[in-house]
Amino acid sequence: MNTIQYALQKIGIKRPTWKTIVVSASKEVALPRQQLWDVWAKLEDWPEWSFPLHVSTRWIGEPGWRVGSVFEQLLNLGFPLGRTVSPETVGAMVDGESISWWKDAKGIKSCHVWEFAALSPDRTQITNTEVFHGASIGLLKLVAARSWQRMFEASVAGLIQRAQMGKQV
Repeated sequence: MNTIQYALQKIGIKRPTWKTIVVSASKEVALPRQQLWDVWAKLEDWPEWSFPLHVSTRWIGEPGWRVGSVFEQLLNLGFPLGRTVSPETVGAMVDGESISWWKDAKGIKSCHVWEFAALSPDRTQITNTEVFHGASIGLLKLVAARSWQRMFEASVAGLIQRAQMGKQV
């Protein structure tokens, strides 16, 4: 899947404009897809491996990954936004392979996609993508885009490190 094109389509954007920030981190790793998914799926552990982006995470209502599930994340978006609470509703999911959520709130459209593509039984391509679109996003682009990119890269690296720790146990 082209996660960037998918995310753009979900929020009704044909291509990025000055009002769009695309953040995407991808890494190939010598771990089985299911092992990575199992670590990723523990929402309550996200702040441990997705640092500094995730400060806290929790389920709203019944816990568990399925379309319609709602969770809340306290994010540290750095200067100039700082910490922000972001409620999310799962919009699409293929268990063990991909999950996404999207919304239109406060003049900002966004879509987040995690994909775990099996390259072989023991190799996986992890992709973590989010597209943000809106006038306020365009104004933040020069200040925030690089920082957000680094945070997404750190989240992917943290997930891999956490999954590798489990493999050694």
